[in-house]
Amino acid sequence: MLESQNERLVIAAVGDVLVNRPDPPSIFDRIGTQLSSADIAFCQLEAPYSNRGSRGSSGPRGAVANDVSNYVALPAAGFDVVSVASNHIGDWGEDAMLDVISRLRRDGIQPIGAGASIEEARQPAVLVRNGTTIAFLGYCSVAPSGYYAGHNRSGVAPMRALTHYEPLEGDQPGTPAEILTWPDPRDLERLQADVRSVRKRADVVIVSLHWGVHFVRALIADYQPVVARASIDAGADAVLGHHQHILKGIEVYAGKPIFYGIGNFAVDHDIDKWQASGDLDWLGRRRRIYREQFGVRTQAEGAIAESRLTVIVKLHIAGGKIGRVSYVPVIINEKSQPVPYPPHSPLGARVVEYLSSVTEAAGLPTDVFRVDEDEVTILTGGM
Repeated sequence: MLESQNERLVIAAVGDVLVNRPDPPSIFDRIGTQLSSADIAFCQLEAPYSNRGSRGSSGPRGAVANDVSNYVALPAAGFDVVSVASNHIGDWGEDAMLDVISRLRRDGIQPIGAGASIEEARQPAVLVRNGTTIAFLGYCSVAPSGYYAGHNRSGVAPMRALTHYEPLEGDQPGTPAEILTWPDPRDLERLQADVRSVRKRADVVIVSLHWGVHFVRALIADYQPVVARASIDAGADAVLGHHQHILKGIEVYAGKPIFYGIGNFAVDHDIDKWQASGDLDWLGRRRRIYREQFGVRTQAEGAIAESRLTVIVKLHIAGGKIGRVSYVPVIINEKSQPVPYPPHSPLGARVVEYLSSVTEAAGLPTDVFRVDEDEVTILTGGM
């Protein structure tokens, strides 16, 4: 462990960002100083903003918009670390992915989770603030198979999961199946090795994971707690999950916070145009399966109210370790702009209630939440 000055600093972390508008920085007009006042600001980037490349193997779901003019929103918002370990980062091919990584680095923003090879994709971002060294690592569990990096292949850092469908009544064809998942053991070993390695030179280690089941309320797949807890066992101090486009539960494990899904944050996503770029029959089947299997609506069918509930996670660091952990409730308005609210306000309370509800529905304790005046504290025992 490195020697650290006893100075306080704050990390502000948010979920998915996908900007696509004539005035890109305007998507952050309502966020105030929540990001700029933090010592380190983090987000997950969905799109490879670039004027290079062409549409890749994105398949029937369609490729997300990647107009390079939207890139300016990232440095304008003040992000310091950006995860590019997205299931869409390869939508426009290798050239576009590597170009946005280069753009981030030129602007002093450290990318994590993807690169020209698996060795580069697994490299941490290491920052020093107020005498404290903080490291970020990024991985993806939900990318198309061709998007994962290899020794001589660009892509995202893999934390893949295996899926097994077990019929509830094996002798009754057509009956529902139980869905079981578990982490790829080789990927998990490499993730833990990365954490242990960077732990030797960092006071605080944060693992970012693009993972989970999107659009489905509260559901946490079997593999996720295994990966999250193994990350902490290896030395991580916090786990930040995203990709699902709605909030998922929060767990405290060994005194460390696990955010299974911190939701959308700044997403200009026209679902009708996206559908038009893909295979409508495939999308229709997906919506039907989600509805029948899970008994819920997909985002395209009306879960927009849920996808507008989000948070800004705050990790308060002092003496070289995370002390207080909290979140600021945020509502995404009709202009796709994130707007923070006090937790006791009517709109802020909607976020607080929803997050408590999905945490409970996932079988996780809800007594870790304490509603304060401006934020909700996660009781980790580290205060």
